[in-house]
Formats: sequence, C-alpha cells, structure tokens
Amino acid sequence: MEIAVIETGLGGRLDATNVLKPVLTIVTDISFDHMEILGKTLTRIAREKAGIIKPGVPHLIGYLPPVAEKVMRSFCTKRHAPLHTVHERRARVNPKNFQIDFTADNLKLCALRPALVGEHQLKNTALALESISLLKKIGIRISQRAVREGITTTYWPGRFQIIKKPGKPTIVLDVCHNAAGVAAFVKTCQMKFPGRKMQIVIGVVRKKEHQEMIDALTELASEFCLTPLKTHRSVSPRELMQTIDWRGVPVRRFGSLRSACETVVKNASTDDIILVVGSHYLVGEYLQSYGWS
Repeated sequence: MEIAVIETGLGGRLDATNVLKPVLTIVTDISFDHMEILGKTLTRIAREKAGIIKPGVPHLIGYLPPVAEKVMRSFCTKRHAPLHTVHERRARVNPKNFQIDFTADNLKLCALRPALVGEHQLKNTALALESISLLKKIGIRISQRAVREGITTTYWPGRFQIIKKPGKPTIVLDVCHNAAGVAAFVKTCQMKFPGRKMQIVIGVVRKKEHQEMIDALTELASEFCLTPLKTHRSVSPRELMQTIDWRGVPVRRFGSLRSACETVVKNASTDDIILVVGSHYLVGEYLQSYGWS
C-alpha cells in the first residue's frame, strides 16, 4: 500500500484512528452532529475534531464556519502545524455548469466534472485537489490522469443515488442524516429536479435534529411516509407523528420500509420521484432488499 486515506469514526481527539502518524490531516466540514458526545456548540465540536492535528504535520481545512476555523488556526499555531485552506484563486467552482477548474504550481485540471452530484461535492472536490497538491509537494507521486479519472468516475452508493427502472418511478437514495446534510441534499434535488414535489420515505435515529431536517425537506415534500429502522436507535413513526411539526404536509406511517416502498411505488406514475432518506440504516436496508441499481 502506497497511501491510505483514513476517516475518523467520531470526532478526532479520542478516536481510535488518532494513534496513526499521518503525513497530512484534513478537516472537511464541521456542523451540528453527535452533539451528545462532541459538544453542543460548533466551537466544542471543532476542538474535538482538531484533536487530529499533529505537531509539524500539515493540516488542511475545508469550508468551515468562522468559529470553527478560528479553533483550527489556534490548534495549528500551538502545535506548529502548517495550516492550509482551499484557495478560491486555485479552485474555481462553477455550480451552474457543475465544473471546477484547479490551478496550482504542481497540478492543473480544467473543466473537471465530478461524478458525485451536488454543489457540496464541488467543494469536496476542491478540497481533494488541494490535498493532492500538498501530497505531491512532499514527494508522493499522483498522476494528473489518475486524479481526473478518480474524480469523474467515483461511485458512492447512497449519496444521491438515482435508481430508474422501465415503467417505474424514479427512486433517489441519500443517507443524509443531520440538518446540514439534509440542507445539501435539498439543494441538490432542487438543482436536479427544479420545481418538483416528491413523496419522501424517511426513517431517523435518535439524538438528531429532526425538526430542522423536516423543515428543510418540506420544500420538496408532497407527502412524508414514516418507517422504523432496523436498529434500537430508531425513532418510531408514532413518536415522530406526535413530536414533529410537519408544516401542513400530509404524513403516513408504515410498519416497515418494505411496506412503505411497495405502497408508494404501486400508486406512483412513471414520472414521479420518490426519495428514500434520513439514515444509513434506511438506505442500507433498501439496497439489501431491492438491489443496487
């Protein structure tokens, strides 16, 4: 193995991956998630994630909220770790055409169109390109061809995964499971399917920002179909019905994902769009039950 990209399981400071000795550390984004463990504010969450910063090791950050970036800069200063950011002059993002141009002294790519859909994926691509440029500077050989191929052919099940079969409605799967993820998903849906309303099959785990998630999804929803998840962390459809303000959107509850999907698909037309969202558990169960394509 020449290089391994290792993702922390949760946070950073106390994560098991923190025993590694990296050549580069990266914090992609910081939003409200796992707050019962990481903290109730972005500053506290940022401190936990900054735990991966190592003395003298370059640290790259994505498009962070200002309070989180301040924490990263402070930690980098204390640990004498060079801090790097995504430079707008190097990474020119064009959401309208869904392309990115990247120009650094050791890496140049024009009209790059990521395989993963969504404006947030353009930002992720910019971060990936910055990281590659940094790795090349410390002697790691990565060809321009490999970079282009990787970004334009990446396949990631459950991330705005569109499933279309003849004579059936379009199914969109996404594992978005917090307010920030749902907001990005909604924005991508509005870009991909402008003006459309859709039935939403949703299941969620506890200790998430349920109301904020639903508030964002109501921009897309013609109906919510609630289903339990196959985990002890699942919030029951009955509890969701009683605790969420659905903003006037019709809501039905089902005993399982299968019953929800079969009912919705049976009554849908071929040009309808059905969203299956809210949790890795839900999307994983769908893929296990119905296949990957």
